[in-house]
Amino acid sequence: MAAVLDAFASKLADILVGMAKDEVEMLLGVPGEITKLERTLGDLSSILADAERRRIRDSAVERWVRELKDVMYDADDILDLCQIMEGGVDPPSSSTTAPKTTSGCWNISMFFCFRNPVIAQEIGRKIKALNQRLLDIEKRSSRFGFITQAINSTGYSTNKNANSFSNSNRKTGSGVIRSDVVGEKIEQDTKKIVDVLVSKVDAHIGLNKSNVIVAVAITGAGGIGKTTLARVVFNDTRVEENFDKTIWLSVNKEVNQIDVLQNVIAALGSRYTGSMGDKALLESALKEEVRQKKFLLVLDDVWSDSVNIWSEILRVPLSDGAPGSRVLVTTRNDGVARRLKAQYLHRVDKLEGEDAWTLLKMQVVSNENDEIEINELEDIGRKIVERCDGLPLAIKVLGGLLLNISRTRDAWMDVYNHFAWSIAGIDDDDINKAVYLSYEELTSQLKQCFVLCSLFPKGELIRSRVMVQLWIAEGYVHTNISSKLLEDLGLEYYEELISRNLLEPDKGSYGHSACTMHDVVRSFAQYITKDEGVPLGEGQNVKSTVSTSKLRHLSISNDVEWDDWQKQISLRTLMIFGSLVVLKDQWSNLSCLRVLLLHNVNLVELSDSICHLKHLRYLGFRSTSVSTLPQGIGELKFLQAIDLAHCANFSQLPNSMLKLQKLRSLNVRRTAITSVPRGLGKLEDLVEMVGFPTHSDDSADGYCSLEELGPLSKLKLLDISGLERASSGSAAAKAKLSSKHHLTDLNLIFTSRLGGNGEVEDNISEEEHERIEEVLAHLCPPTCIEVLTIQGYFGCGLPKWMRTMSMFRNLRALKLEDYACCVLLPNGLGQLPFLDYLWIQRAPSVQCIGHDLVFPSLGGDGDVKDVTAVITGTRINGMRPHHISRGAGVAFPKLKKLGFQEMLGWTEWDWEQDIAAMPVLEVLVIEGCKLQRLPAGLAHHAGRLTLLRLRNVLYLVCVENFPSLVELELIDSQRLERISNCPSLQKIMIVRCPSLKVLEALPSVRSIEWKDLSAETLPQYLQKARLNKLRLDCSLRLLKLICLRNDASESEWGKIRHAQQLKAYGWESEEDNVDRYIFYTKEPYSFEADMGEPTDESSEDELSPGLMHCLQSIEGMELE
Repeated sequence: MAAVLDAFASKLADILVGMAKDEVEMLLGVPGEITKLERTLGDLSSILADAERRRIRDSAVERWVRELKDVMYDADDILDLCQIMEGGVDPPSSSTTAPKTTSGCWNISMFFCFRNPVIAQEIGRKIKALNQRLLDIEKRSSRFGFITQAINSTGYSTNKNANSFSNSNRKTGSGVIRSDVVGEKIEQDTKKIVDVLVSKVDAHIGLNKSNVIVAVAITGAGGIGKTTLARVVFNDTRVEENFDKTIWLSVNKEVNQIDVLQNVIAALGSRYTGSMGDKALLESALKEEVRQKKFLLVLDDVWSDSVNIWSEILRVPLSDGAPGSRVLVTTRNDGVARRLKAQYLHRVDKLEGEDAWTLLKMQVVSNENDEIEINELEDIGRKIVERCDGLPLAIKVLGGLLLNISRTRDAWMDVYNHFAWSIAGIDDDDINKAVYLSYEELTSQLKQCFVLCSLFPKGELIRSRVMVQLWIAEGYVHTNISSKLLEDLGLEYYEELISRNLLEPDKGSYGHSACTMHDVVRSFAQYITKDEGVPLGEGQNVKSTVSTSKLRHLSISNDVEWDDWQKQISLRTLMIFGSLVVLKDQWSNLSCLRVLLLHNVNLVELSDSICHLKHLRYLGFRSTSVSTLPQGIGELKFLQAIDLAHCANFSQLPNSMLKLQKLRSLNVRRTAITSVPRGLGKLEDLVEMVGFPTHSDDSADGYCSLEELGPLSKLKLLDISGLERASSGSAAAKAKLSSKHHLTDLNLIFTSRLGGNGEVEDNISEEEHERIEEVLAHLCPPTCIEVLTIQGYFGCGLPKWMRTMSMFRNLRALKLEDYACCVLLPNGLGQLPFLDYLWIQRAPSVQCIGHDLVFPSLGGDGDVKDVTAVITGTRINGMRPHHISRGAGVAFPKLKKLGFQEMLGWTEWDWEQDIAAMPVLEVLVIEGCKLQRLPAGLAHHAGRLTLLRLRNVLYLVCVENFPSLVELELIDSQRLERISNCPSLQKIMIVRCPSLKVLEALPSVRSIEWKDLSAETLPQYLQKARLNKLRLDCSLRLLKLICLRNDASESEWGKIRHAQQLKAYGWESEEDNVDRYIFYTKEPYSFEADMGEPTDESSEDELSPGLMHCLQSIEGMELE
């Protein structure tokens, strides 16, 4: 957010070096002035790093730095104009085929013309004034005694630079598994807190007759591990067993009542569709949602400003929860805990020496060799840990720093002796010294990137692609390596911040595609930016929060009056999230803007004033009602990114955007656009093209929009829709996908030919089948592809490149969706060394999955006859298929998540026990198929499988011999008879599996959820299971039989009375809306039964909160 001086100077120097200074000086009538600007900046550059460091603790230096930055910002704006003048921005003429102009005024309608001598004279005058200001600032620098240092150096001993992260110890990606949880203390604390949450309320507490109490407040300093402890409690088995619903709510300093109510309703899984802005209706919906349900609500990070979130917003609508409902809060302030009347206050202690050292080692050790090296540095490491004062966050951040430097005693001693530990004169609540130290050891480019992340409001995911685009727009990412894309370098910056624990990957997003920022880290970043950049939340406004009229970066996540921030004419960044205010479209006052990002804002129309933002680099209107861009958009010569994703009303791109020669990213996914302007392929700097529509016309030349992709050799991310509209394979070939050597993410989308029942529509002609197969055959990705999604393909055969998938050695994720007519899956996927995610969704024609999935095709061209031989296991040339590939290593060595959904014709999965594969598979989902058995190889080799979901697997008879399985979900598997020999299995969900009779050799099972409204009796196997928790959804008749409490062992009550906790619900039909239940606890004994009264809400299938969260994260993963 705040520009870092030496990085800013470096950027300006790069611009000046590339400028034809003599030509521009002549045009402006200021001979020598631009050269003087370059020279003065060069003279200052050697002291800027020291000035940037000292400004944090020296107010005089801070004022000097602020004044210098003002000059640099003005210089940056003027240099933009100079680049236009000297032809550094090459606008095309009105004809898309004419040569580019090189200088001057290319469009009379533009609001200024640099050929106008008055305009030129004004720019020249500004440059002279700029030089004078800069000279005065340079003279005053001597009084501060700044230390001279080479530009781009941080002063650290490891010779870092902005364009290289070559340290061999740096770990990125998912290879290093880190944990926040160490030592026995957290286990003891968890047990204490869970005991309080599940215990009965003392008599004197219950005098208020409320079913819901604030039971526990976890307090402690920022970064000490309050949230970590709360998460461990939240996921504890006993919590899941004792509460019907668990709700996690992350609280901001500023609380929006509507947002809070909506978030709690969403966390409860409600499908509320009423007025989302009506508080009364939301409260009523929430009351109904929790009525007679025992819930745990966690309010994480409550501040004194937001303490009313319970008493004034949530207490009343949640008061109808069942007895025993609890609230747990985390807060830095003991006073907040007392105001919330928490019954038990738990203060988190700092980590003791051994646990602190263990946590540090977790950050820097990834294998045995690492551990040997780190143990040699233990004495210094323990000293560093002492500096962290027992704060887990500080230890993690320091671990991230140590991970990225050399493992030598000198390097670690430099960290121990770093000046950041002795910094004085600032409040420790504003700056955590470990975070400050880690920040100081970033390159100057990374510092800028890091602080910009703090503009995103708490609760808003920081998405890697968007973040990198913003960094590029701000000028924070630049490289002298011509072959390297700025986006690639930006992603390196992003991964670097993650590896240093300054950003935290979001667990529900694939491959670090989104992350969050810890509150302590965010507070530090916002302290660093001070008055230069401000995020505004609910209850804040520009007038009271901002003390400067030269604010450069502003983020708004509430409703702010337009006039409040329209006066901030120096703004370079404006980001607005979720405002309900209808924005007035008056942008011309904000003429310095580089970034304009409006997300989910009530904006319907753009006026031409947007086209006056001559410096604009990033323009985003995601999830708004905007329907058009002004024709004048082509005048924004520096524009690099346009994001119109989820603008459902947007239907046409203006032809003038063909003038945007610097455009790098265009996102029109989920808009109404069906074509692109002819000539789009001339925008050769495009790196990301999302939502590109396929369009063919009837012109004599047989034009197809796919040919626009041919010249775009820099594409890294490409998403193409409507591919069935391609006229032929030769038209698709013009996209030249296989020659795009930067392309890593590819999404190929055909309109689905599957009906709502998952079956193939019967009106597809043979000609269509052949054409579609030909189209996909000519869309072969390059071998550098990493993420591939194919949706809606309805060809009958596999194109050749899908029969030799083993050549795509870099592929990490593959998703096939609505794969209608093809009987074969891609061939040789098991040979891919990095594939960790494979999902097949709605593939009704696939009948067998065999060795072809694992090994390359035996026939050179992989024809159907050869592949069929592999599937059926027939001998070819006297050899079994797996013998041919023996010695090739383990198949699917990195696969962690595997899904097969709605494969209606699938009957056989051939995988023998002697074929080693999927050793790290964690999640397997199989739904909607005719599979008769799970392969022997799966149970034998998938030694880390923890979650197995089987739904509507029609002919499956047994599930057995899975040693690592922890959670099992069985739904609508009519012929399933047996579950056995799964020693680690703890939770089972069984829904409408009437043939299931046997549960044996399941020593760890403690929780079962069973549902079958047609069953006349409870299954006998429930009687033999040692259960802590049992939930039943059964017929009303069966519920009444249970309620009789006949103690005979063969009675319905006798089958389940041994369960420690029972919750049984009775329904007359799936549409029944009457609450009838039995709640029973064995020890201490309690029994409550209620046949209920009609309610307005219809019942829904309910999965356990843990399984629902897990499965939603699996199925909802977006491959970006």
